[in-house]
Amino acid sequence: MPKKNSESLDDFLARNTTSVEDIEDVETLNLERDMLHAILIKNHHTFEGKFGPAVVVTYENEDGTFKTYFGGFEVTHFNNFIAEKELPLRVQLARVQKPSASNEGRTYNQLVIEEV
Repeated sequence: MPKKNSESLDDFLARNTTSVEDIEDVETLNLERDMLHAILIKNHHTFEGKFGPAVVVTYENEDGTFKTYFGGFEVTHFNNFIAEKELPLRVQLARVQKPSASNEGRTYNQLVIEEV
């Protein structure tokens, strides 16, 4: 029998739920590859996507507030960068493809990101 927790479900969800407004009610505008983007990261959420782990990021740029998705190696790159950083966070980033060192002729997606 599972151990009963003394914390209420409502308290738990209040602490751990991402705002619907921050993710679902925002237009998706994916960040193009091979371009430098200057954005303000407002929120992010990692989830299990159709093809494995994915991250949805709510961001702001000069055109408004949008959301974008990262998958594959970009998830690892994003999560390693964002760990222990406070939001909102102003960054520059680029989504590029790099040649694979282990599979000749193949490429992988890389997210290059820095705080500004």
